[in-house]
Amino acid sequence: MGDGEGFLKGPITRLFEKVAKWIGLSTNAGPVIAALFIESYETGNRMSSDDICRATGYSRANAGLIISQLEALGVIDGQRDYDQTGRGRKRVLYAIEGDFGDIFNLGVMSLMDKLGAMMKDIQSIEDLRRGREDALKPMLKDIKKVIQERLDSLETVSSAKISL
Repeated sequence: MGDGEGFLKGPITRLFEKVAKWIGLSTNAGPVIAALFIESYETGNRMSSDDICRATGYSRANAGLIISQLEALGVIDGQRDYDQTGRGRKRVLYAIEGDFGDIFNLGVMSLMDKLGAMMKDIQSIEDLRRGREDALKPMLKDIKKVIQERLDSLETVSSAKISL
């Protein structure tokens, strides 16, 4: 993949930087995700780490770290290139695992986990304060209501197929 037309600059990079943040990674993962998506849609081929470095301008170390994070999240899949000739270790070729909806849902699940943890914290505070009337009770009730509404709406979104 070449970036001769500048696809990894401007709005596409910004979009995939936001996607990276949405799933809990640094914005530096955005260009890697963008390169893999573009390659997938242009040719259907996988990319080696060297291809990713050329497309993004990242060092091998930086690209390798991002690739490891994306693999751990299940966003990309790496497979050895057994067609590669010569001696030595076979390179690994990477591709996006699933589609954009799968990646988007990772962000939804992450947000749901964070909101669930907040609900547990509120429950712990309520348990500690049980039986005591004070100014915190209405505040905690309001916080709990807002978080529960967001959780309910996210559960509805995550169970529905996202379409544009």
